[in-house]
Amino acid sequence: MVKILLLTVMLSGVRAQAPSKAFLLSLVLPAAGHRYLGEQRASAWSLRAEVGLWAAYLGLRTWASWREEDAWAYAAAVAGARGDRDDRELWDAMGFYDNVHEYNLEVTWREGSSARTYPERPPTWDWPGEEERLRFKSLKDSSLRARHRARMVLWCIVGYHLTSALRALKVAGGSEVSAISEPYGLRMVVVRRFR
Repeated sequence: MVKILLLTVMLSGVRAQAPSKAFLLSLVLPAAGHRYLGEQRASAWSLRAEVGLWAAYLGLRTWASWREEDAWAYAAAVAGARGDRDDRELWDAMGFYDNVHEYNLEVTWREGSSARTYPERPPTWDWPGEEERLRFKSLKDSSLRARHRARMVLWCIVGYHLTSALRALKVAGGSEVSAISEPYGLRMVVVRRFR
């Protein structure tokens, strides 16, 4: 858990705007904060990093969508799959059970009459063999991994923006940024010093 504690003491109205503006610009777009502070080289590198991170995020999201489309097309063509694509339980069941009858028996045995089952006539899915089911599961898992990695890149973008904003605040005017370890996380403290 990251707690952010901003303790900013403003010396005068004019001087206080520069650090806060640098902080906000860097929070929105890190390259803008660097450029505002006159750090042209850092601004160029920051812009490259920002573009790279967003390209990675969009690329992973696109790849995940393609793999999901491939998995559903494969399931429809090979297993005669039908049903709601947004139903994650169905999505998982198709990867673990050879057919809908096998799934319905298992879930009814486990959960009783309140179990959620799928129609058997016509079958919601019926894999011809284990190899085909495992191929579908591989496509499905590939899509889920790509979505997870896209979320991780998104968190990296958020962290990058926050780090850049704290750095800009430090560079803009006599502030110190400290990380203090705590039992359940890390606390970031930004302190503005009197001069």
